Amino acid sequence: MNLFQKRSKTSPKPGDPASPDRPVRRGRPGQEGQGGRGGDGRDSEWQERVIRIRRVTKVVKGGKNMSFSALVVVGDMKGNLGIGHGKAAEVVDAIKKGIENAKKNIIRLRFDQGSIPHNTEGQQGSCRILMFKAPKGTGLICSWCLKMALEVAGLRNVVCKVIGSTNPGNVMGALTDAVNTLKTKTELRVLRAPHNAPSPTPSIAPPAV
Repeated sequence: MNLFQKRSKTSPKPGDPASPDRPVRRGRPGQEGQGGRGGDGRDSEWQERVIRIRRVTKVVKGGKNMSFSALVVVGDMKGNLGIGHGKAAEVVDAIKKGIENAKKNIIRLRFDQGSIPHNTEGQQGSCRILMFKAPKGTGLICSWCLKMALEVAGLRNVVCKVIGSTNPGNVMGALTDAVNTLKTKTELRVLRAPHNAPSPTPSIAPPAV
């Protein structure tokens, strides 16, 4: 008998779980026959985008302390948008803090067929942005930081114009100011109703002589 054909004492026998004759069943740990990755298989509903990472240096008595600052936006593609800042000694920790801060400051965007219900504007410092409602198929025509924020919020057709400062921090603040002024069609209809219009001043006839 050829030595290479001899079975080793430690070799698996046919039918054993580790035998090459037995097919391997892949799947999650503890769940045979079910494909996929480990865990519950549910992806997080929040989309995260890093707008800016800056290196910050603070001069102290003993030298310089270097840290990183991150500006992050999160959204669930359903109209919820969060903007947060994070600062830490490492880039990863700064981004993580920014995401946690953004999820604590969620604002709700009004939708109207993938666009905003009406034109609006917002301002922060020397930055002013104009947001215009756009028809289907227009896309997001705006600066790169506004585009990243509106994408994670779920908007698809908006035209924006930035006037003044283009600093991403000021742009995100102006976006928050503009979004807070949005109203749904129902709210606009109520505000424009005749009973909300200012009543005319009653005319007073002059006294008879």
